[in-house]
Order: sequence, then structure tokens, then C-alpha cells
Amino acid sequence: MKPFLDVEKNRRNYHKNQLKNTVHRSSLLVPKFPNTDSNITFLNHFLLKRKNKNVMIKVTAVSKNGALHDSTSIQVDQPKVYSFILEDLFDDCGDIGQFHIEFFSSQNLFIPFPAVMVNHIGRDFINSVHSYNRILNDVFEDDQINSRHELEASIDMSIDKNYDTFFNFMTGPFDVDDALDISIKHKKKNLVGNKKIKLKRLTNKNFYLSKDLILKNQKSMFSIFENLDEEINPVLRISQPKQKLFYGRMLTGVMNKKTKAFSANHSYYDSSKFREYFDNSESYRTYPFFPDCKNRIKMYPIMSPSNIRVFIEVYDGNKKYTSESKYISSPSNESIYFDINKIVSDANFENTSLYKIYAKCEDGKIPTRVTHQLIYGAEDTNSKLDCSIAINLANKQIFKPKSKKGLCWGQVLCDEKYRSFLGLSFNDNHSKPEKVKIDFYSQLGKLKSISRTIIPKESLILDDSFFQKIGAKSEFIWFIANSERSDLSAKCFHYHIKSQNASGEHSF
Repeated sequence: MKPFLDVEKNRRNYHKNQLKNTVHRSSLLVPKFPNTDSNITFLNHFLLKRKNKNVMIKVTAVSKNGALHDSTSIQVDQPKVYSFILEDLFDDCGDIGQFHIEFFSSQNLFIPFPAVMVNHIGRDFINSVHSYNRILNDVFEDDQINSRHELEASIDMSIDKNYDTFFNFMTGPFDVDDALDISIKHKKKNLVGNKKIKLKRLTNKNFYLSKDLILKNQKSMFSIFENLDEEINPVLRISQPKQKLFYGRMLTGVMNKKTKAFSANHSYYDSSKFREYFDNSESYRTYPFFPDCKNRIKMYPIMSPSNIRVFIEVYDGNKKYTSESKYISSPSNESIYFDINKIVSDANFENTSLYKIYAKCEDGKIPTRVTHQLIYGAEDTNSKLDCSIAINLANKQIFKPKSKKGLCWGQVLCDEKYRSFLGLSFNDNHSKPEKVKIDFYSQLGKLKSISRTIIPKESLILDDSFFQKIGAKSEFIWFIANSERSDLSAKCFHYHIKSQNASGEHSF
């Protein structure tokens, strides 16, 4: 893991000299799952944002034993969405285990992680996650990225007769003969175990918490999940082997045992053994509140050692309601949880479209990474496959160039079998109204441009009825939003109308 303050230092250096430490290759890996199509989509932001027409994508299919199956290359030079079912690019796909995606350019790409969405398309679910692992470009990047080796966390769990928790482990350019170390902490219980792994290079494997992992007391693990209150979330941490020339988060989530549908996002660092703080005591972030949907926050004790008070503000016009405070100590066994719908109901608000989470460290400085899970989904659903997005709180100390304007972009699913949502908001929710211009793109090019004004304490909510009106077909479309203010961001999610299995992501 690269320290957050080092990331901030690099951002400052980029704005001083854009020819320093230039990037000419970015990449990601995509695992192949049974009974699903493996899809990637991206908006040609290389052209739209940086006027770069000189980009090539190379897609390599890798066999289940880590050998080359085949590869193909595609020029990226049009102002549109690029979308590929990866299996359709190759013949004889039965032996393919994963795909290696690389972007190349003689011009500076700036970021070695491409703004690509990975979609696994099943019968009654589509799981969407942004690119989360990659083979590093050289040994110098390896020195920076892998200077610290942290546990994987930010993992929502569910284990019962219908659902299981899984994670997908991927190898980089070298074979792995090692073990995964696991801990599950819940109140006073601390269960530990491990799983031996021996995998070829460039392969991947799913592990299931209830059957594949050898814990010292397996019965105690199941007792944790018996009659588990939804507000109480056990803390799962996984130590994966350190791999040379590889940056790897895990794809982790919940799977329906019968249908094999899943909702998963990338894991995130457990920073509880590393002390890194901002020079202030408060972090925050605003989020869209989607009416008639599930809106929740989960926070695990995985930030730098600290004692933090957390509370939520919800808004209705000029009215504000503040939730009760909850306290989280890191490291510990105790997570915290907020049901935003209940908070809005307690406030008797009827027109809420925005809420804000505050984290205050009252006995010291706030950690740089205050990670939490942003939960969206169908309201009152029986499905346990919610959209769960790992995200960090913002802070006033985060670098913002004086000339920087607001720009964010992301993917939206358009399909008659799904309900889809897009919410845009500003983190500074106490300032003046601000105009936002949003361009929507399909695989044919620009679909529609709109302008909307977002007023303080509100967010802009668009749903599938809007996307139908602008002519979106059954496809993944992308948006790119611009404003004069730099604190603009967006959240997208969807759920299958019948199964109510959900997934989504934050914007780039």
C-alpha cells in the first residue's frame, strides 16, 4: 500500500511538471466466472479529457493454467463508450481463466490504473466494479506501491443456508505457493485460520468463507451469524501473500448459493497498524439519498489508531436533522452502522435528496483513510446482494489545485429488467447553487447534453425513466459531468427488478 500522503505529494508534483515520471501503460486484470459474461466498458476520457487520440488497448486472454491463449488490440480514438464482452473477442473460450487488459500511449496517461468498469453479467444480476488490480509497470513502481503490505478489509459478510461470503484471489506474473491468513472479529470473539494456496501465475480462484477456510473453531464462526442483527457487522480481515510486480485488491462480496448471483466490490486496506493523519480532526463527505431505495452506511475499525465520533446530517430545504453519534475505535472488534432511511423518517422529512457523514476525532488528529461502505439497493428486499461501495471520507487538507474545476465520469446500466440510478452532489453543501453540465455517451457517441443547477443541501437524482427519455438502449452508457467547483462527485447503482440483486460504484 502506498501511504495516502505520498499519493498527495505525487498529485502536487504532477501539477507542477506534467513531464515528470510520465505514465505510458495502464492495466487491469479481469477474472472469468462460470455462467457469466465478462464485460469491460470505458468512456474515451483519454480523448475527451486530455485530447489524446494515440491510445491502444490490448486484450489478452489467459488460460486457466496461466499460459497465453490469445490477444487482440483495438485503437481507441473515438469520442464514445467502448464496451466489450471479452469472451466474444476470442475463439474456444472454455480454457480461459482471466483477461489481461492493457492501455498504451506515447503520450502521458498520467494514471497507471485505467478508468474502466468491470461487469460480470448473469441471468438476474450484473456486478459492476471499477478496475482494482494490475501488473505493475516496473520495479520502481513496485518499490513505491508495495512499500507496505496491509491486510485486506472493508468486506461485508453474510452466511446462512442461502448465502455465502466469497473472495476472489488473483496471482500476478509469478506463481504463488503460500497461505491466506483469516481473522473474523465480533464483539469478544476472535476467530483465526488459514488456507494454503498453490496457484500458477496469472490465475485466480474463489474462496468461500463457510466451506473453504480452515478456522480453529468452525462452529464458532457459524454461531456468529445465527440471528445476527443487521446493525452488527463482524470484521473480516484477510492477509494475502505479497506479490512482486503486482498490485492486487480482492474482489469480495456475497453470493447466492443456489443461483450463483453475486454482489462484490474490491477490498480495501486495513490501516489500523499504520499511523497516518491529517493536520486536523474532522473528515466528511456528502452522498445522494435515493428515495424509495435502501440507503445505509457501514464503517469497520480499520483506520489508523484512533477514537472517532461519527454522525449523520440529513436535509429538507433549509431544515437540518442530526442523528445520534456513534463511536468507533480502531483497532477493535466493533463496527458501526447507520440506516439513513430511518434517520430521514425520524426527522419527518419528505424531500431529502442529500445527507452528510461527519467523522470527528476529539482526542487527536483524524486518520487520512476513514474508509466505510456505502450501501444502496432495493427497499425492503429479501435479497442480500446489496450494492456496497468502499470509499474514503474527504478532508480539507486534500490537495486541490487553484485552477481545478469539477469533473467526474462513470457508468450507468440501461436495461428494462433493471432499475438504475445516478446521483450527483457537492461535498460543500453550504455554498451557493452551482450549475452542472452533463454529457451522456453510448457506443455510438454523444447521446444527450443537459444542464442542471444543484442547490445547497440537495443532490441531482436521475433514474431509468430519464435514461429512457434520452434514447439509451439496452446497454452501458457513460456520463461526464462538469462544474466550476472541484468537489463534484457521483454515485451509480442498479438492481434487477425481479431478483432485486444490486450493484454499483462511485464515479471516477
